[in-house]
Amino acid sequence: MRFEVSIPDEVRGMAGKIRYGIIGATSQAAKFVRALNMSSNSVVVGIADADQALSKKFAAEMVVPEVYENYVQLCQSNKIDIVYIPVKNKERYDCAKMALDNGKNVLLERPFTRHKVGASELFQLASKKKLFIMEAQSALFLPIMRKVKKMLEDKTIGEVKFIDVKEKHDIGDKHGWFSELSAGGGAFFNGGSNLLSVIEFLLNDSIKKWSGFEYNQVGEADTRCALTLKCGNVLINSLITTDFDIESKLVIYGTKGKIKIPNYWEGSAAILENELGTKRFVLENQENGVVYEIEHVASCLNSGATSSPVATPELTMQTMNIIQSLYQKWYGDPLN
Repeated sequence: MRFEVSIPDEVRGMAGKIRYGIIGATSQAAKFVRALNMSSNSVVVGIADADQALSKKFAAEMVVPEVYENYVQLCQSNKIDIVYIPVKNKERYDCAKMALDNGKNVLLERPFTRHKVGASELFQLASKKKLFIMEAQSALFLPIMRKVKKMLEDKTIGEVKFIDVKEKHDIGDKHGWFSELSAGGGAFFNGGSNLLSVIEFLLNDSIKKWSGFEYNQVGEADTRCALTLKCGNVLINSLITTDFDIESKLVIYGTKGKIKIPNYWEGSAAILENELGTKRFVLENQENGVVYEIEHVASCLNSGATSSPVATPELTMQTMNIIQSLYQKWYGDPLN
């Protein structure tokens, strides 16, 4: 079975678009700019990177109108409404605080911060200044994810009993920053916030109990971890790895069937198996799943909201709490 979700184009080119500045000329930033180019109501204005030569190269390749000399200059620009921040994990808190201090709304790439204290401070500062801030959880806004959530609400597979998640993340420099907990490295830290948010989103409940184990080289961050979670009456088993190949998928088991989502964090398809047979749901025309997140942010800003009703501050804080508590158990409070 196929279904189409199109992005409205009748208002493309309209004046008054949400204007983005980007801190960090990264590969994720490039993906974000490509999504902005698909958006009906948002546009990229400028880029800043600690390496200005990299900023200029990025701007030329991605057709970004303006290159700022530094992060401060970008955050102080009156041409920018919101700052998207995909820099390395250890730099995100400082960059987000700088943007908020200069009156800019913030979309902060996941994982939000290195510790929950910093996350709480950013949410409080944004609230005080009446500015919008959100963790970039693009998977929550994918049409296929909303479709699966609706099937669960409709009891298409009966009562949900168990979820099995396996995911492989390709990390280019495993022996660089990724191996350092102080730099925000680790398989769980980099994959966990997305996993935990998706579980709570699909089940419309919070994770109350959790435990897990990690594998790491002495003195380094984890390269894989196995987690056991309990969300309401549903048990969840998860494996996050960076050091061997595995099929990335999320499988939801109910009393009357199951639903499988391949590559769930950027997926465009789901497979339903129940008493009526097997159906494949495929999202047509999904070139870049981040565009749905951008459209959501624009809707929030246009309505004057200071937080997302989907990727809520409470959701981010809960995931940060789980991640930090397990790292404290594994390593003895490495995130503070």
